[in-house]
Amino acid sequence: WQLAAVATDPVELDDDVVDMVVNRVIDNAAVAAASIARKPVVSARSQALSHPVSIGGDGATVFGADAARRTSPEWAAWANGVAVRELDFHDTFLAADYSHPGDNIPPIVAVAQHLAATRGLGGRDVVRAIATGYEIQIDLVKAISLHEHKIDHVAHLGPSAAAGIGTLLGLDQETIFQAIGQALHTTTATRQSRKGEISTWKAHAPAFAGKMAVEA
Repeated sequence: WQLAAVATDPVELDDDVVDMVVNRVIDNAAVAAASIARKPVVSARSQALSHPVSIGGDGATVFGADAARRTSPEWAAWANGVAVRELDFHDTFLAADYSHPGDNIPPIVAVAQHLAATRGLGGRDVVRAIATGYEIQIDLVKAISLHEHKIDHVAHLGPSAAAGIGTLLGLDQETIFQAIGQALHTTTATRQSRKGEISTWKAHAPAFAGKMAVEA
């Protein structure tokens, strides 16, 4: 409930925060471009592009595909999330647990692209939403160690991305509260893909969390 309150806080952003969010978006795009031909990214992109644009919006773009070819926002979040995380070269925040807060960006941007026209969303809305995702994920990573319990750290990402989408869409606290709970419930998984011989699910796990956040 308190996380949902953060997402509904109408606080404005200062110039330093705006500049840093813009830098993080550029950083995400750069690491996605670097990984665009790697097998997990190709696979996720193929999955995403097999889905039509969902009703109620214009769809979202996928890294590595023609910008005119759009798909539904949850699948764009999936494909772009894999592209961003595959090389693990984007931002990292370490505290009580691990995190790459830039993983919040693909699902938030995908929803913004899908609903920009119908909801009148602009750059300010996207920046505020990303700031919410960062603030909540970093607060959770500072406060709660998941790896001590062999739980994958993307369980922090589901709630933060859902909250960021809530900020983007101007949803009420009750709706965001329910979305955060659903996103957490569907993204609490073990750390197995990050142990021993690391599996390709390492990149898919945060993308799956972003996809679930959109659906929540």
